[in-house]
Amino acid sequence: MKMTSSGESEDYTHYTPRLPRRDQHRQFTWLEGLLLAVLTVSYLLGYGIQISIIVEKYSLEEPPKNRGLYLLFFFLPHLAAGLKNLQYHIRDSREEDDENSVIGWVVHVVFLPVSPLIRLVRAGMFGMAEKDNRENGLRFVDELLTAAVLRLFDVLLGDAPTLSLLLRDDVWARSGEWKDLAGGQQGYLKCAPTCTREELDITMDFWTVFRMFFLVSKMAQGVTSYLVAVKRFQRLQYPEHYEHLRGRHSRQGRLNIVATFLLYFANFFFIGSRVMGYSMVSYTWGPWVYLILGGHWLINSAWHLITILNTHGITAARSVSSLVMGGVWLFVITNEQGGRQLGRFILYYLLAFFETAVCSFLWNVAMAGSGDFFAFKASWALLGVFMMAVLFLLVYYSLCHPGSPAISSRGLLCCSGDRRDPLPDEEEEGESTSV
Repeated sequence: MKMTSSGESEDYTHYTPRLPRRDQHRQFTWLEGLLLAVLTVSYLLGYGIQISIIVEKYSLEEPPKNRGLYLLFFFLPHLAAGLKNLQYHIRDSREEDDENSVIGWVVHVVFLPVSPLIRLVRAGMFGMAEKDNRENGLRFVDELLTAAVLRLFDVLLGDAPTLSLLLRDDVWARSGEWKDLAGGQQGYLKCAPTCTREELDITMDFWTVFRMFFLVSKMAQGVTSYLVAVKRFQRLQYPEHYEHLRGRHSRQGRLNIVATFLLYFANFFFIGSRVMGYSMVSYTWGPWVYLILGGHWLINSAWHLITILNTHGITAARSVSSLVMGGVWLFVITNEQGGRQLGRFILYYLLAFFETAVCSFLWNVAMAGSGDFFAFKASWALLGVFMMAVLFLLVYYSLCHPGSPAISSRGLLCCSGDRRDPLPDEEEEGESTSV
């Protein structure tokens, strides 16, 4: 494990235990091996789907407007993730001699476009080596978290805008074909002078629908794996703050399969609602969507910065981190500092509901009287998807949250800089601990 003895890392994505503690329970099991396999296949399949989308859009006789954005949102996230991974490798090479080898540098530079794959492979190697050295189990969790962070660049900088473009070009802009597909041939019988059946030219197929659902699934999977890895590493980093929790898996921050799927579906529907809303405004109002995105981004960034200022001073690195997290919070709220945060979630979902209402209102204003197939359906679908996300999240936090969260005065704070679950004696004495 990469050890540091002083201070907190300026990088919000980097967590290191304060003590080289050997956990008595194994961190790598057959479930973790299955998880690595699923994450690897998902990443490679998503890579291929993005390339196929670009090829398709550039091969059309009538290409969509701004088709260059598909290229931008393919290269930008992979380049950003690769550079971030290179930064991690530079940090690792300073802390550990074995990370400063020539082969290591060549691998990280040559495979820069597929940097999450490097970390997933390293996580598997450390996990398999845990039998010989328990310390490798902690390094496995560290690499799993690093891979999850890099995948956030992939899914939120690449898949989210790509899916918004697909919804604009393949759904809202082709509403007539979707109407034909939904209505079938029965609605196209003409009887002048005799009844004949009109042949429908429908280009929709399974692939058109599958790739959109896969991109949403990949985003939800990436965000869920990040949240699970962060919680797990937090509890290995500060084990003394979670010893009061019931059950070994809860103390380690591990989620059971049911809880993981509930969290996955909550992210699936919430991210889907964000992408739907943005694509609807983009289709009807064009560049005005950037006003919604920019305003929400600034609110998120200021909120995250205030959270940091509660316990830390302001630095350039923390300001940049707040800007990055402001973009991440457009699609999902994270909990990188840990602890109870009921008020924070309530405020975040109220903002998301307000944004959903604004997107629906703008869509209705633009589509009123158009007779479009989605004119009435899209707004209700957007609201329904958002409410499904809230429902799954309520079930998760009510029944499956590993910490069995309770409401407290500190838990209701929306900008608390210290959100960890307190030790029982600390809660009685009203003390707070520093991150």
